[in-house]
Amino acid sequence: MATLHDVAKRAGVSTATVSKVLSNTPYFTDTTRDKVMAAVEELGYTPNLAARALSSGKSHIIAVVFPYVFEAIFEDPLVLRILEGIESESRERGYNLLLSTPRLTKDNADPHYQQLIASGYVDGVIALDNLPSISALEPAHKRKIPAVAIGYHETDYCVRSDDFSGGQQLLQHLVAFGHRDIGIIAVPEETHFSITHRLRGVRAAADEAGIDYDAMPRADGDFGIASGDKATKTLLTEHPELTALLCLNDRMAMGAIQQIRNMGLDVPSDISVVGYDDIPAAAIVAPPLTTINQQAPELGRAAAKMLFDILDGHKPERVEMPTHLIVRESAAAPR
Repeated sequence: MATLHDVAKRAGVSTATVSKVLSNTPYFTDTTRDKVMAAVEELGYTPNLAARALSSGKSHIIAVVFPYVFEAIFEDPLVLRILEGIESESRERGYNLLLSTPRLTKDNADPHYQQLIASGYVDGVIALDNLPSISALEPAHKRKIPAVAIGYHETDYCVRSDDFSGGQQLLQHLVAFGHRDIGIIAVPEETHFSITHRLRGVRAAADEAGIDYDAMPRADGDFGIASGDKATKTLLTEHPELTALLCLNDRMAMGAIQQIRNMGLDVPSDISVVGYDDIPAAAIVAPPLTTINQQAPELGRAAAKMLFDILDGHKPERVEMPTHLIVRESAAAPR
C-alpha cells in the first residue's frame, strides 16, 4: 500500500507539500498540484482521513441537514438539486458530506441530531432552515460550530431564494392571461417559512390586480403529488368557477393536472395550472409546466461557498438568489 512518503518521492516534493495539497491548502502552483495528484493516481494512494483529522484538527466533513417536514426528504427533487450544488462545491474543496434528516419540533430537537453536532465530528453545518417552530442550526450555534442556513431564520450567515418575487410573478402571469378566478394550493404556513414569503408575493400581485386575496379559494397539501390531486378535487368541486390553479410547488401542480384530467377537463383549455421549483419533471409532464426556477443547485453551491468562507476566517454577506418565471404550456387565457 502506497504511503505519503511514496507519493512525495514520486512527485519530487516534500511530504508536507503532499499533505497540504491533499488538504486543498492554497498557495501551491498548478504544476505542483498536478505532480502530486498524478503521483496519487499512479500509486493508488488513499489518504488516512482519521490521521489527517488528528494532525490538522479538521475532519473535512460537513453536516448537511434537511429536517423532516411531511415525507421522506430525499423524495423531493428540489432537495436533491440543492444537495447537488452543495456536494459539487464541497468536492472541489476536498470535503465530504454527512447527511442528517432530524425530526425537529419546538419541544424536541432530536437527540440523535444533537449528538451528531456535539460529537466534534464535523467542521461545519449547512441546513435547510425553513421550519418556523425551531431553527435547525440552534445546536451548532450553541457549540459555536460554523453554520449556514438555507432559508429564512434570522442568522448571520444565510442563503435564500427571493420567494416573495416568485409568488408575485406566478400570479402576475395568470392575471396577464386574464384570469381572475384563481385558486391556491399551498401548505400550512406554520410549517414552512418559504411558503409564507411566496404567499406574501401572491398577495402583493393580487392587490396590484384588484383581486381580493382573502377571498381567493385555497386548499393545503403536503408538497406531494397525491395532496395536490386531493386539493384540486376539493377546490374545483366547491368552486367550479375557477379558471386557474396557482400551486406553490411543482409536485402538487402535477397532482392538480392529474385530477383535472380525471374530472374530464383539459389543461390549459379548461383550467390553467402553474407550479413552483422547476424540478426536472416540470419540463416533461404533459403539458409542460409553467413554474418558478429558484436556481436550486446554485443555492446549494452558494451555501457551501459561504461556509468555506467562514471556515477560512471571513465574514461573508447574506445571499438572496433571484427567482425566474419559466413559461411553458400549462397556462393560457380562460375561455
